Amino acid sequence: MSRQTILVVEDEFLIRFMLADSLRELGYQVLEAGDGDEGFDILLSGQVVDLIVTDVRMPGAVDGMELTRRSKSLVPARPVIVCSADLFKSQSYPADEFLAKPYTFEALAALITRMIGDPWQTTPQTRSA
Repeated sequence: MSRQTILVVEDEFLIRFMLADSLRELGYQVLEAGDGDEGFDILLSGQVVDLIVTDVRMPGAVDGMELTRRSKSLVPARPVIVCSADLFKSQSYPADEFLAKPYTFEALAALITRMIGDPWQTTPQTRSA
């Protein structure tokens, strides 16, 4: 049985490191990307991704909202959580959920659990791109 996999896309290294490390402690498998371009490459690689947590404002050609749109075009059912200090929830479509920065890890973890369940729960709709 494999674990649920979360892709964390965040250009701020310390934030990405803390999120990824905390999610791993909960039992999730975590893939990390430093920007949207790298995140999209991971989605195209065939790696299993059950949920994406992404920042919005990042360097490169693909910001978090574009990554969300591209992810939804590949696997419409794959949940995406957009995190930003620059947007409002009403501006986060087509993301499934929005978290305003700053947020607590507990709030993110509760949202993830509600969306995809515990780390060992498998969901057939989001296995790969």
